[in-house]
Amino acid sequence: MCKKLYMVNREDLGNRVVGQICYNSDTKEFIGLTNKQVKDVLGKGDKIYGFILDSEGEIVLDENGWKISNYMVRSGINTLRPANELDESIVNVMYVVVGVKRVKGGEDVYEVINSKYARVEMPESKVRLLLELKAIQGGVYMDGKKLAVCDGVEVIEEEAAAEAK
Repeated sequence: MCKKLYMVNREDLGNRVVGQICYNSDTKEFIGLTNKQVKDVLGKGDKIYGFILDSEGEIVLDENGWKISNYMVRSGINTLRPANELDESIVNVMYVVVGVKRVKGGEDVYEVINSKYARVEMPESKVRLLLELKAIQGGVYMDGKKLAVCDGVEVIEEEAAAEAK
């Protein structure tokens, strides 16, 4: 599988988990997957950034590789809430970092997907702020004073970005 899938939200129907909404970076679309489909994808050795299978074959958050500890749950029309409500986060929207353009002599620009399904770009300073507010649910983390990207985040160097135009 060459497509990259990123976990964005969990979908609930009442108190029942229906599945996961994932972003496909190749097609730029959002797809819904049941938990069985997520297990099947991960079981084949493919990736959905944000999830891994534990030793018993159950879906768990990839806290080490993707740096995810919380995410948003949608349980109705315009109803988002953090999955871990005990977390210190005060946000009502979370962001998944899927790409970064390295800008020589300037501020890097990050491509993010938010839990309301918008794909936007933002400067590194804003990503750092959102990380402090615990509004980033995966893709980047602080490595000392430096913002580091996780495996799966597409990194485009300035020269390569100029050639792509």
